[in-house]
Amino acid sequence: MPEENNQTKYNLGQTVSLSIRDLNHRGEGVGKADGFTLFVQGALPGETVTASITKLHKSYGQAELISTEQISLHRIKPACSHFSVCGGCSLQHLAYESQLTWKRSRVTEALRRIAGLESAEEPVIGMQNPWHYRNKARIHLGMENGKVVGGFYRLGSKNIIDLKHCPVQHPLTEQLITSIRSALNTLVAEHNIEKALPVTGATIRTSFSAGRSLIVFHAAPGRTYIKILKKIASLIVEKSGDFIEGIVLMHHGKNSSGTTVLYGQPMLHENIDPFKYRISPLSFFQVNSRQAKVLYEKAVSLAGETRTALDIFCGTGNFSLYLSQAAESVTGLDSSADAIRDAATNALLNNVNNVEFLKTRAEDITTKDLDKLHPLTIYLNPPRGGCPASMLKTVTSAKAERIIYISCNPATLARDLAIIKPAGYTVQSVQPIDMFPHTTHVETVVLMTRVKE
Repeated sequence: MPEENNQTKYNLGQTVSLSIRDLNHRGEGVGKADGFTLFVQGALPGETVTASITKLHKSYGQAELISTEQISLHRIKPACSHFSVCGGCSLQHLAYESQLTWKRSRVTEALRRIAGLESAEEPVIGMQNPWHYRNKARIHLGMENGKVVGGFYRLGSKNIIDLKHCPVQHPLTEQLITSIRSALNTLVAEHNIEKALPVTGATIRTSFSAGRSLIVFHAAPGRTYIKILKKIASLIVEKSGDFIEGIVLMHHGKNSSGTTVLYGQPMLHENIDPFKYRISPLSFFQVNSRQAKVLYEKAVSLAGETRTALDIFCGTGNFSLYLSQAAESVTGLDSSADAIRDAATNALLNNVNNVEFLKTRAEDITTKDLDKLHPLTIYLNPPRGGCPASMLKTVTSAKAERIIYISCNPATLARDLAIIKPAGYTVQSVQPIDMFPHTTHVETVVLMTRVKE
């Protein structure tokens, strides 16, 4: 019997008491008041809380935490002073081992509810030290009361947090944000800038192995100001030059986009034993360099030795190079020209000659392509949105012995497995890996094998 919709019993600003039974995909506590579901930011399972309703929807509402009457045994003090307002991490108030337990249950529930799979997930592979693991930060830049602010957006808004500390980023990132802010404040003072900055944000990428960073500035269309930006770059280098590999400007126009080098080299190098990688400004690379090796080795070990392998969404060739150790030949496909160039360079850097990289969109793969490649093992590592259904149907027509799906989104993973399964595949292994500690995200590696006809 369906639950009664009790939305009409409540009003905005009304205070309610409720027990929290779970977390949703945003890390909000999930509870019910007289059968009506409420999401409460900052509340944890097992807690009894008082909250004020801030939004009402047809089947659920959102509420602000006022007080906690019964506190979870798994609640801890967040390490970040920005935790309550930042839209980045959402689980810092939950003990790390409890985060891993919840992430495993999230994968289990998604596969059961969406794909109808009752597979037994392995425990999540976590990190020994789940702090300062991110090698990439995308910060926003703006003006506030005549001063430059730089950092992440506040939760649920486009207002910028003036970031002072971020315990999940590489320490160099914090230092470079301070240097960028200082350089821009010098520019503002010299040119009497009151509103718009010449750049809207910056991406900072850091190599854990080299201890050096690449700064990519983002500019609004038509606003390049190269001379001014080179002055900014020189000011940043004065403060942090020992750690900077390069500073580039990424500019976007109506008909084209490109990069302008402001200082140094427009690339970064990272080592993930036994391979080394070149990373261009906007090429995809795993944001957790330390855990990437765990992910790569697990994904390769699931397949075992294979004659031919196809790596779809190959990026800069991360998986492809690891696959080259277990396969006679590997083909990597990606839609990004920059990523494919990096992948080819990475193969040369590592003297790997049994890998080929091709620029193509996943949606454009044809049965003729697959007949030519004849892959026995297919790796799928799509963005959070998952794979196009038409592509999955084409891929399964190749009748590869194994499909290994690497996903950072349990919901789209389950959706896609539900498409792959009827094509004659069974799930053999589900291994969650924590690539994103203190967030709700979880990476999952799934091995599917084809049922012999």
